[in-house]
Amino acid sequence: MYTYNTFKNSNVYKSVANVSFLTKAAAPHHPFHLVDPSPWPAFTSLCMLWLLVGLVLYFHKYSAGGTVLAMLLLGLIYATSVWWRDVYRESIDGCHTSKVKDGLYLGMILFIVSEAVFFLGLLWAFLNLALMPTVQIGMAWPPVGIVPVDWTRLPTLNSVLLLASYFTANLAKHAVDSGKMTHCRNMLLLTILLGVLFSYEQYREYIGLPFTFSDSVYGSTFYLLTGFHGAHVIIGFLYLAVCLATYKMAGPGRSTALDLSILYWHFVDLVWVLIFALVYVWNGSMPTPDVLSCKDSALVLQTVLRQLRLDLYSHNPEFFEASM
Repeated sequence: MYTYNTFKNSNVYKSVANVSFLTKAAAPHHPFHLVDPSPWPAFTSLCMLWLLVGLVLYFHKYSAGGTVLAMLLLGLIYATSVWWRDVYRESIDGCHTSKVKDGLYLGMILFIVSEAVFFLGLLWAFLNLALMPTVQIGMAWPPVGIVPVDWTRLPTLNSVLLLASYFTANLAKHAVDSGKMTHCRNMLLLTILLGVLFSYEQYREYIGLPFTFSDSVYGSTFYLLTGFHGAHVIIGFLYLAVCLATYKMAGPGRSTALDLSILYWHFVDLVWVLIFALVYVWNGSMPTPDVLSCKDSALVLQTVLRQLRLDLYSHNPEFFEASM
């Protein structure tokens, strides 16, 4: 007679039991996502390392420096693209649980904190040099011979552009939370356009400046602050462009990438407020040394030359552009 014990000892029962055991073993017992092995982190790191080498070759005008720089830049774009592609595939497969999303938010916050400390160091260096100018720069700030940037022109326009992008980014976030995906797409497009216009206006500002990176510590700190912020703006609107390309997969409660990109964009806006207030407005409003207050003959000569350069630039800015 075919009894339960006979069935229990049969191969069919053992096969079903093994499948059940494997299914339970394969099922996740935690809310975290164990990432599969990927070559993209190492490949991206190598691309960034050799990209710096390409920059050095290009700056020193080696014959193939531009070619090497372009190839490495394309490699970096490819590596980041396929890395983001894999992350989006993981989210579609349901790997991004609430715990994973919390980790993504925490990672972005820590990244923003590290970038904030970086900009804080640059601003600290700028303020230290401005408040305690040394003999090497004529005991004056801006240094002797440096014409400050007029903050009422392009810097103010850039501030208006970033201020407008702050509100459009928030409108995009509000639209996706409300399920209005068309409105979200339009606001993202407008935010990206404002970021591109900011980069273009900063380029226009750079080509018209009467000083270069090598013009004392003033030029180096100015270009480091504004240049790195400009690079963060470019990264920011590229991040928003990725969110725009994948906005159809987002929705209420499913917009982690958009949330993180807008958080990063707000950080870029805040950094610009500090740069505009300190580097442009406060620095451009500082009094310049007068000849009557100079007691050193060399300092008198430097002050006269500086005032002459200011007068020449105010009457004929094209002279400095042609000489550069």
